[in-house]
Amino acid sequence: MASNTPRPTKAERRAAARAKAQALREEQERRERRLKITRRVLLGGGVVAAVGATAALVIASRRADAGNSQTPEGAGHIPAGVGADGSLTYGAAMTPGSVNEGAPVLDIYFDYSCHFCADFEALHADEISRLVKDGKVTLALRPCKALGQDWTDIVMNAMGLVLDRQPEVALTFHNAALALFSEIFASRDASRQTVDELADTAKKVGVSQDVVDSFEKAVNDNTYGKWTEAGTKAFDSKRLNGTPTVFLDGTQLNLQAVATATALTEAVAKLPAAAQTPAGDAAQTPAGGDAGAPTPSPESAG
Repeated sequence: MASNTPRPTKAERRAAARAKAQALREEQERRERRLKITRRVLLGGGVVAAVGATAALVIASRRADAGNSQTPEGAGHIPAGVGADGSLTYGAAMTPGSVNEGAPVLDIYFDYSCHFCADFEALHADEISRLVKDGKVTLALRPCKALGQDWTDIVMNAMGLVLDRQPEVALTFHNAALALFSEIFASRDASRQTVDELADTAKKVGVSQDVVDSFEKAVNDNTYGKWTEAGTKAFDSKRLNGTPTVFLDGTQLNLQAVATATALTEAVAKLPAAAQTPAGDAAQTPAGGDAGAPTPSPESAG
């Protein structure tokens, strides 16, 4: 029987995201402190111990590389519009793989199983959309499996299918998938982390029934496992502390400084004039497995 409890409105979700911003800032500080402790433990005694959230993150990331997920490994492929490093860019055309040529890149490293990533998305989704459509930035989504959770595989495979078969709604589906995880996390009901739940969400944002009906097979076959692996490898290569991690024009942003719904716009406005001058919208050459495709942002240490 369907629940009679009304879903939160968009305004309520944004208000909740703002309320959680303080928690996000505090968590970042705790992660940084705990990471220092964890590194000392790992280097000093070789002991893999879960010291708070950060230690769990570090260990889970390595576990993912070792293949300890219930999702079967497979060759799979990278969906259309996605770079060889797993990145998915959007320019003013709002099509997968497009860029705003000459504009600064907003890189967002995230995990679909990270509730802080979901909070960041809820707070900034509308703002980011405006910045991209106005040609102020190129958005580079960089999904990864940092937390080693099977839910990430479920969403990545569904997202890959949408990118290949209905790309015009992929970004909307991405936003909805993170909003769904935020709801699930708040409810503490892990039983909702199912393909059926994700499929229901997909249909509500315009994903066709035909595509939704293919979610189950894509997940079972891990059709887009290569994409997940590429994104996780890129995340690990940066030696980042956790997710979300955000870069603007190659410089990592302090999440404490972007904890309001207009903070990214303000950060873009503070960039040097040259970095803010877009040269028009141009499509990125999608990698789709092509190792020679360009990465949309410069390398920057985490």
